[in-house]
Parts: sequence; structure tokens; C-alpha cells
Amino acid sequence: MKNIYIILFTFFSVNIYSQGNINGNITGATQQALIDFGNRSNRTPQPLNVQGSHYFDENFNIAKLEYFGKELNDTGYMRYNAFRDEIEMADTPSQSESDVILIKSSDVIPLISGERYEYLPYRLESGNAYMGYLINIFEGQKDKLFLKRKKTFMEAKIARTSLENSFPPRYVESIELYISSSGGTPVKLKQSKKSIINYFGENSDKVKKFIKSEKLKVSNLSTIIKIFEFVENL
Repeated sequence: MKNIYIILFTFFSVNIYSQGNINGNITGATQQALIDFGNRSNRTPQPLNVQGSHYFDENFNIAKLEYFGKELNDTGYMRYNAFRDEIEMADTPSQSESDVILIKSSDVIPLISGERYEYLPYRLESGNAYMGYLINIFEGQKDKLFLKRKKTFMEAKIARTSLENSFPPRYVESIELYISSSGGTPVKLKQSKKSIINYFGENSDKVKKFIKSEKLKVSNLSTIIKIFEFVENL
């Protein structure tokens, strides 16, 4: 993992970058300025009395990095913290905890177990823009489809009557879809048949017939990708 941590000391320095980068290749001059790719965090550990975890996958999996559009040769171990919206880095896949966090930048793209995490602005249903990690699951000529994995903390709930249920403090998971059209800021796409059909405008009738003929269920992520691939080939 030491190799994957290595990066330019002057990550945002124009002077050294211009001296050490020739035609997109890192040269010897730049190699002298290499240090860790991650920042250490002083955050408190996850509470033990909370049900669930910050992660969809608690394992540190094999990962690569794409830096300014160029995939680095080195590999390492990373996992996505869906509660903190961070990429954690580890020396070995057997680690259970790590305080090393990948630098958040649109120019640094981790590929964890083949999933591409892009640090982008995206627009919430309220209209407010937010920066965070979106997983690129489809990229066409016009449309890009992204997946957002989230973990939300819920306080404990004490039943007031016998008809109610008590719940411990817990992390609740959710998945959202975001769509970028013609390079625009990704906006939320409801995972419903009506929303997906209507999104395609003049091709909506063809999409509707395709869903019916293939007996597709938009509750499945693979099905939604299949629909976008269908429209891409029209």
C-alpha cells in the first residue's frame, strides 16, 4: 500500500508540477517530491452501541487510482465510508480500522473492486448542490448514470405504547441514482418506471415498449443500466 500512498508533495503546486510532468508522464524531478496520497484523520471511532456500520462493504478491497486522467500502475487497499463520504486507505486487506483518508479531488479517482468513485458536485431534490462521491455505473455519449450509496444515523426510538416498536440507535442505508446529461451537474433520478421512461423524452415510447417486451423491473440496478444501453444504441 506504500506505493499507492505516494503522490506529489506539491499536489496543487504549479511550479513543481510544471517541472516534473512532461507530456503527462511523471519524471525524476517530480519523484523527489513524492509523499503519502492520504491525509490522516483525527475523527473518533464509530460508537459500539450503534446497530449497523458506516460501510456497505467493511472489507478493504484491491484498488487503483486514476490521477489527472492517467491510471497509476500501483495498487492498494481501500473501502468507501458511506456515512462520512470518504475513501479509507489501508496497508493490508486484513485491517479493520484506518485513519488514512484519500485526498478529496475531482482529479483523483479511486477504482475499488472495479467501481469508479468520482468526486463531483451533484444536485439534491431541494435544488441545493453538494460535493461527494458518486459511482459511475454507465457512461454514454450524452448521459452518465451515477449511484450514490448513503448511510444515515438514526437516533434510538423508545416505544410509547405496546402498539409501537422500539429501535436502537442505528445506521440506515439507502441508494440513490443521479443522471448527468450533456456534461451537466448530476441530478437525482427517481428509480420508478414512470420517471425513467419520461426522462428519455422523444424515445420514451420506445423505452416503454422495450421494458414491456423484455419484462424488465426497474427495481434492479442492472435493468436500469440495460435501459440506458438500449437508448444509447438507438
